[in-house]
Amino acid sequence: MNEQERRIEAIRRVKQGEHVNDVCETLGRSRPWYYKWSAVFETEGVDGLIDGRCRNEPAAKTPQWLADLIVSTRDQLVQKAQTGKSFVGIGARQVVQELIKLEVDHVPHWATVHRILHQAGRIPVEQEGKPEGYCLRPKPKAVNSVHQIDIWPRVISGGEYIYFFHLVDVASWYPFGKVYADKSTNTTLSFLIDAWKTVGLPVIAQFDNEMSFSGGRWSHRLGRVVRLCLALGIQVWFIPFYTPERNGFVESFHGQCDLFFWSRHAFETLSEVQADYPAFLKAFRHDHHLPAIANQTPAAFRSQNKLCLRCLPEDFALAKPRQLPLVSGIINCVRLADTQGTVNVLNHHLELGEAYARHYILAKIQTARQKMTLYHQPDAKAALKEIDVYPFPLPESAVACDPTFSYLLADSSDC
Repeated sequence: MNEQERRIEAIRRVKQGEHVNDVCETLGRSRPWYYKWSAVFETEGVDGLIDGRCRNEPAAKTPQWLADLIVSTRDQLVQKAQTGKSFVGIGARQVVQELIKLEVDHVPHWATVHRILHQAGRIPVEQEGKPEGYCLRPKPKAVNSVHQIDIWPRVISGGEYIYFFHLVDVASWYPFGKVYADKSTNTTLSFLIDAWKTVGLPVIAQFDNEMSFSGGRWSHRLGRVVRLCLALGIQVWFIPFYTPERNGFVESFHGQCDLFFWSRHAFETLSEVQADYPAFLKAFRHDHHLPAIANQTPAAFRSQNKLCLRCLPEDFALAKPRQLPLVSGIINCVRLADTQGTVNVLNHHLELGEAYARHYILAKIQTARQKMTLYHQPDAKAALKEIDVYPFPLPESAVACDPTFSYLLADSSDC
């Protein structure tokens, strides 16, 4: 392999769990070599690994006009958020998306944008403080215990946005994915149904706080993605805001897709991406041997460890996708309290006081009882402590979960 391929291979293998020493030994390189190129990858992405400059030549400095544009773009996002005109976030990744919309040439990596915003004083001090308490996460006990789901936006030639929808089974690293022209709620529902016909239903579905997943900005209103999960007997788990690392398995798969699929092609249309993507997905499932699962492929691991998996029937379809029922179930939201000890749980704000400032909190909502219990765990070894119980009124009563999913299917009068 050439030098660029060697750098990509090293980063890929370490991200999949191999020790740096072992990777460097097999590739004939040193630990400092790895850490150098790992740092380049984090700031510049795959483009930074391409041979094109002297190894000792420093990376090009961000032009001042671009740094100024980054800061002003962030300021505009903050102003829109404060006036209620935008709900897309204000972080470095969103700034990158805004620069792409402006058709800026050579948009910097989000980490470079974050550094520029930090240097300009746009990253508040409280965001830099280390969070306290233990950030709870669901632990997979078997295949299909936990699925992580995320949307990965890309831009093809001409500036058109496309959206990779990815689902990864945490225990087996087995992925499912599709590519769409939008990320609407209807598209998200269609993706999840197709995924769960193929991969099987999970115990817990884990999401970030994308509006397509959470349901929007209204308090005490559960979105249709949440309702679908509850109707299928699935617990919902939302990670803290702006913490993609908490969705590490699916984020890692985004990276694999970037390294071995997206960055190796120059796509001009959505149909081209949709035509070529299944081959990459199949190769990852059947050809990628991952250290995290004893150097097996995801497909091999699932075939050896799967139990009685629940899958949606092939002919499953929602009778009324815009009117999903409210079903008895559990929604988990992990949140980081702000500097005043306030947490935002599905747009319901609770003031816990400064004793919980910058602490992780788990909110567990029980739809049948229309109540929400807050928990705190000081560290990984400590017991989970109940803070308090709050009412969580919903616009309707929850019906009991039906394993036949009868409340979702069309009856004869609908056919």
